Amino acid sequence: MNVASGYSIASNYGGYGAEKTSSTSSKSFTIPNSKEEAPMIGQLSFVGQRGYSPFRDIAETGSVNFPKLMQTKTTPTRSDEEILKELEELAKEHARTGEFQSGDRYFELLDEYVSSVSPDRAGILKSAVTEINERLNPQGNSDYSMSTAFQQIDSQRTDKTGEEKKEEKEPIDYFLEALKNKGQPKGSGGTITSITKNGDCYSVNIDHGGGMTTTLNYANGEFASMQIQGNNYSVGGIENGSNAVTYAEFYDDNGKKTMYFNGNDDEGHGLKQAYTEAEGERSKKLLAVYNAAYDVAAGRHLGAINSSETYKEAYNSTYERLTSGSVA
Repeated sequence: MNVASGYSIASNYGGYGAEKTSSTSSKSFTIPNSKEEAPMIGQLSFVGQRGYSPFRDIAETGSVNFPKLMQTKTTPTRSDEEILKELEELAKEHARTGEFQSGDRYFELLDEYVSSVSPDRAGILKSAVTEINERLNPQGNSDYSMSTAFQQIDSQRTDKTGEEKKEEKEPIDYFLEALKNKGQPKGSGGTITSITKNGDCYSVNIDHGGGMTTTLNYANGEFASMQIQGNNYSVGGIENGSNAVTYAEFYDDNGKKTMYFNGNDDEGHGLKQAYTEAEGERSKKLLAVYNAAYDVAAGRHLGAINSSETYKEAYNSTYERLTSGSVA
């Protein structure tokens, strides 16, 4: 957990609200290499755990072991007022000891307060990763190489002339026929919905039903890359050969992004959280209550300049209540 200075409250929450998009495209394919910064919530940067891979972890253990302090849906065991009251007391203690927004108890309170409105990230992640692992490691033939098929196309078309050549199938017809004879990802044979050609590059889109799609990309007759999508995920980066996932996004049932995984991230943080609006609002309120109680105990008033309305309201009401004389 990184702690930055100041009272600034960021205005975006890790891209939540962006709808997932189809991998189907009329343009030539590119291999996604998205690099996103960890979302900032006030002074907090939730960056996940270095080297953590849910694809490896879930495949090996069958369970979700979230990076520390990543929120997932919990059932509250006490009221918001009780949590914030304890937070105020902790802030006063920190003002006396010289600490600021630190320590296990502070982050436990933050997690308790925010996670009550969090999506079920644990459930989303386990379901999505299990399905992704099955699709990328199918039982049976999953070789999508087209080099042999293209060689056959060339040899079958070489010696034909006149009407015979005119009636000959086009290369794309051979391509389709060869592709249909290849093994498909586990779960469904799939239906080819479209093929896009750009020069010597082909992108083949397959619908497996149940919200699962695959895009296979070929260059010069050879398999180059693929992307897969499901109801709650989109995998844009898959290493050839090993089928290791290098980039993926995870969504709630409304198609809003809740997490993303970047295995190519130089910082090595792996899985990161994309905050919902509800989580963002509660984070702002919690920070405001803590900061106001801290300022009262420290004998200062930094206020809530250039902050959101949620933060301003919580800071001002907490500060006024604690300095009104009715509260010691």
